[in-house]
Amino acid sequence: MGDEFATPDRATFFEVNRTRLRAWCWGDPSAPPVVLVHGAYDHGRAWDGFAPRLAALGFHVVAIDVRGHGDSGRLTSGMAWSASAIDLCELARLLAPAPGTPIGMVGHSMGGGQILTAAATMPERFAWLVNLDGLGPPTEVFVHDDIVDVATRSLDEIDKFRSRPPRPWASRDQLAERRGAINIRLPQPFLEHLVEFGTNEVEGGFVWKWDPACRTGIPDGFSLDLILAQYRHVAAPTLVLVSSEEDAWTEVHDEEAERRVAMLADGRLESVPGAGHYVHVEQPDFVLDRITRFLDEIGARP
Repeated sequence: MGDEFATPDRATFFEVNRTRLRAWCWGDPSAPPVVLVHGAYDHGRAWDGFAPRLAALGFHVVAIDVRGHGDSGRLTSGMAWSASAIDLCELARLLAPAPGTPIGMVGHSMGGGQILTAAATMPERFAWLVNLDGLGPPTEVFVHDDIVDVATRSLDEIDKFRSRPPRPWASRDQLAERRGAINIRLPQPFLEHLVEFGTNEVEGGFVWKWDPACRTGIPDGFSLDLILAQYRHVAAPTLVLVSSEEDAWTEVHDEEAERRVAMLADGRLESVPGAGHYVHVEQPDFVLDRITRFLDEIGARP
């Protein structure tokens, strides 16, 4: 289980799309690149247990702090999803070993959704994708309230976090306990690691590094129809590994997952036995094995 962590070989920043992305790197910089994209409220160091395993396959692994998370630039508009997808497209261009050469990406949860959106936006920049339990919200989420009411609530939330700083927690142990209550299957060492590198010490205690604006959003055209339309534009071979166990963030049922993956031009779907939402943390050996088989199948392993 995910309780062993390796310090990244290198840390750097990338300037893309009018923001700055923190990146944590493992492996030979001249090796084929693969970008790791974390989920909401996490950060690039959440991959410290899994990234070295991918680097051992012969990749230059680059785990980023997504816009608005970790040490990366803050959110500057209500269009964070689209902006983050463009960030990934631009990062793929910067990391390409030669102009026009596509690269691989692995995304978990929100990060899994973002790599699919990016690959639908600029398909030519992505050679292969691995989506870890990131097929988007369940169908029930797309029942929208009145758009005026939603926009009003969103603006009220924005006023709240802009008018006062986040409430500090007395200790990092409290933050780990709180996060463990949300993601009930995560091992304690991973929770402590997530908190250690995902918080800042401030007067009165500790606060998460993620931008409070991550909890808000302006109503837009996001819908299940939009998700499925995007999936139809993803050309890269895609492996989707989903959870098999219930936990707080496992919401897309088997039939719905099959329907969504069927929209991909070259999609593969498999359930990870004994794993909740963090499949790569709970069952890293199984996940690495399936990624390795997938890469061998499509001829993408170095």
